[in-house]
Amino acid sequence: MAEPLRKAAGALAGRSPALAAGALFVLAVPQIYLLPEGRIDIALTTVVTGLLAPGLLLVVWRGAGRSLLRLWLVRVLLGLIAIRVLALAWSPEPRSGLQPIVVLGQFAVTVALMAQLLRREPGQVRLLHWLYWPWVAAEAALVVLFRVAPDVEDGFLRTAGGWFAGQNTVGALFGEGRNNVLDVAKSGGVFVNANVAAMFLGVNGLAALALAVVTRQRWLRVLGVALLLTVPFTGSKSATVLTVALPAAAFGIQQLTRAAAPAVRRRLLAGSLIGGTAVIALLLTVSAGLRDAMVEAFVGRTIIWRFGAEEFREHPVLGLGFGGWDDGFGPYAAAEGLDRSFPPHNVLLAAWANTGIAGLLLSAAFFALAAWLCARHMSRPGGDRRMVPFVAAAVAWVFVQGMGENTDLFGVIHLIPILSLLIAYLIRPAGEESKDSATNHRGDSATPTVPAVGDLHREPGGGAAELPAAVRGAGPGADHEESRVA
Repeated sequence: MAEPLRKAAGALAGRSPALAAGALFVLAVPQIYLLPEGRIDIALTTVVTGLLAPGLLLVVWRGAGRSLLRLWLVRVLLGLIAIRVLALAWSPEPRSGLQPIVVLGQFAVTVALMAQLLRREPGQVRLLHWLYWPWVAAEAALVVLFRVAPDVEDGFLRTAGGWFAGQNTVGALFGEGRNNVLDVAKSGGVFVNANVAAMFLGVNGLAALALAVVTRQRWLRVLGVALLLTVPFTGSKSATVLTVALPAAAFGIQQLTRAAAPAVRRRLLAGSLIGGTAVIALLLTVSAGLRDAMVEAFVGRTIIWRFGAEEFREHPVLGLGFGGWDDGFGPYAAAEGLDRSFPPHNVLLAAWANTGIAGLLLSAAFFALAAWLCARHMSRPGGDRRMVPFVAAAVAWVFVQGMGENTDLFGVIHLIPILSLLIAYLIRPAGEESKDSATNHRGDSATPTVPAVGDLHREPGGGAAELPAAVRGAGPGADHEESRVA
């Protein structure tokens, strides 16, 4: 029974990547953990991705697979999976490394799926929005509701939270593994950690603003702003600052790309930097509670990181292996008065602790390559580059907040589909952006008013093409905007 199901799912992913992507987007927020407490917490989205993987990878390999493998970002992802598998050999508790390996593999498969989607069915992205964004809006509504009614959140987590966060996770939440979402000043919706919920809302807010540029859907832009405004309701102090800094930076960079004159660009850049810095400084000055909470959180993190620094001097190459942090941190935590269950709270430190220096370097390379892809995409002509500042801000959010949280390269499992879609936009070959423009423009596919370039000037050379009046537009002179042919 399992084999026919796997083959059918693989065929579905290959023939209709939009349907496969739709399944992952529908499950992204709820996840759905079916196994009871005491068993391993495995989300339904992981199971679905595993079923889709064989057929999808076969189709991608026959099509754009080799071009994907030429991308350094994809190579780094595959290298990280390999080093995590190798790290099981020197890990004190190899079983604890299975989940990070599987979920990172899920991320890699989803990136390949989204790349296939943009290659074969780019117009379906608009339809996928209706399968995903209502769930994200519901999560934002839960965050606001639970912040004003903590008792409702407590009841929700006790009765239904296990289906959305994992039965073992919720069981530990009300036992020895308590988390900050139980604080009345915090709220997480379906998440048991308010800071992670803030990352989810913030990254999705920026993703919505990015995709609104491509799809030209105004409601998506409004939703993106609303999601960003919801972040402070989680109670996460660092995320509240990021809510101001990253969107402001993205908007400023986007305006820079639209300004032709260098002087205008310089003024926009200076204004964005000064304005964003002033707002953050004012926020920290006016709100003493916010400032003190951020300082307290940072000091607490440095105590945890000091243990990592001490262990790095003793085990720089192989790290501690999966389970090694928990074994060594207990006595240190007892001496420092910390909870012995605290993880590294740093995405790069966790990479070193689990997989050694190779994992640390590859993790840093992933974020560096993502930044490089954003910078390269900004230099391309076309409308898609206006989405890149918001994509870069979303990736930056995952990295910056991940430097103080217990997250992975992709943030959390709930972010895998949307982050994979953003990465797919960055890695697709130049020239494919026109497919989106053709699909997202309203109207039917009747004979176009603007002829193809080949119809205007068929032979190579430096000759000037004669344009009909419909192309030239009504404005006078060579400087008329509509007369330019890129």
